[in-house]
Amino acid sequence: MRWAEWRAGGMRARCLGMLKGEFVRHIVTLVTGAALAQMLPLLVQPVLTRLYTPHDFGVFTVYSTWMSNLAVLATARYEMAIVLPADERRAINLMGLALLFSTVLALAVMVFGLFGGNALAVHSLLRPDQGRQLVLLLPLLPLSLWFAGLTQAWTNWNNRQLRYRANANGRMGQAVGMSLVQLGGGLLAAGPCGLILGQLAGQAGSLLAQAWIDIKQRFPWRHQMDRSTMRSVAAEYVEFPKVNTPHAFVGALQDSVTMWLLVTLASTSTVGFYGRMMLLVKLPAALIGQAVSQVAYRELAQARNAGAPLRPILRRLMLVLGGLALLPFIIIRFAGEPLFALVLGKTWGTAGLYAEAIAPFILLHFVASPLSTLPLVVKKQRQAFLISLVQMVLFIGALWAGFKLWGDPVQAFSLLAWVMVGYFLLYFAWLYRIAK
Repeated sequence: MRWAEWRAGGMRARCLGMLKGEFVRHIVTLVTGAALAQMLPLLVQPVLTRLYTPHDFGVFTVYSTWMSNLAVLATARYEMAIVLPADERRAINLMGLALLFSTVLALAVMVFGLFGGNALAVHSLLRPDQGRQLVLLLPLLPLSLWFAGLTQAWTNWNNRQLRYRANANGRMGQAVGMSLVQLGGGLLAAGPCGLILGQLAGQAGSLLAQAWIDIKQRFPWRHQMDRSTMRSVAAEYVEFPKVNTPHAFVGALQDSVTMWLLVTLASTSTVGFYGRMMLLVKLPAALIGQAVSQVAYRELAQARNAGAPLRPILRRLMLVLGGLALLPFIIIRFAGEPLFALVLGKTWGTAGLYAEAIAPFILLHFVASPLSTLPLVVKKQRQAFLISLVQMVLFIGALWAGFKLWGDPVQAFSLLAWVMVGYFLLYFAWLYRIAK
């Protein structure tokens, strides 16, 4: 009866119209920009894997993982709340909080490094022969971290302002800057330094493109920032730093622990194979998943505020994402090794074997990632955090058990994949239950 009343009232028609109209149009805008942005890094991969060694990529992967770990703390996750307030002034002050926290954390990391913290961290986690290069490159970390925090803030600010084109331009700026500098670094035999400087150049290009409208207008909204309102919105959305930040940190920590396990149980080259493999097999998620996530978050929040049911939107997203991921999954699962060897060079056939083993996990991760905004909309952040802890324990435990049982990365990744398939099936059931 409730469904019939909702249909009769026209809400269903408006909601479906939104999904088929603005929703799809915004996703297409982001996906188009992402497709162009991902095409360039994809095209240069065969060149980069011939200019840099698996060890170089291993050092770069460890650096990037550490940066990503800290980046989830950069804004105290207040940037995720920017799209939620109905009042523009409160959203502006959430933006101010995100920028403030990003700057403070970057400065804190810089001070930590100046007082010997970088060497202490590396020598505590890695063997001297593995960490020597990393110590020399970690002074770049505060700048990487600052760029990451500001970019996160502007991504959500542009999302609120419906500036999807600006976010798409940011992806393009990142791709161009990163690819050109990494190619130049490879030609100069710069090793991991060339890869990291390329990442920095990409971050700078992305931030400039996303913030360009505000830069041209000289940040007109800055006059609406004040300490009183910042304190008010900080208290109102305190769940984000209290619950969402630990949740996001656990996800990033999972990557860091994975890198540490691979370095400890295998080698830096194994990390390089794994890092390149994950970058390439997650390209569909970078291309489509993030675009869907940005638009779906805003539309789910609007549907929730309008009192419309969320399950139809959730079902539609799951079916579309699953359909899009199926063909890449089949190709990776059954032709990963020859495909990687053909595209990246014979040395990288090992990465293809890893991809074949881990493909089931990649398929379901692609579907699950854009849906992670649903708990934020229905205020189930605490439960989502506890579930993420379970995921990390299962992920790390399966990887460790695989190495201990067989001592072989391929076998370990295969065990990991099927354990995570079971987890994701239960996770999807939970999402469906809370999407009322």
